[in-house]
Amino acid sequence: MNTLLRLLGLAPSARDREIAQLVKNSYKSVRVVGRGTIKIDAQEVFDSPEFQWALQRAQEIVDAQRRR
Repeated sequence: MNTLLRLLGLAPSARDREIAQLVKNSYKSVRVVGRGTIKIDAQEVFDSPEFQWALQRAQEIVDAQRRR
């Protein structure tokens, strides 16, 4: 029965479950509000270590271009 539901697109696929787990383990403010629509608090993203690292790296690239 579960296979039939999956074939009809009425049960989550392995990829769907994987994506749901990624969302669950990411930012606290992540909300899925529609088909393919995700909302995240911008301040939470800005404060994350990953974003801060990327921001610093981007600034280094810009500075290097200016020195040319």
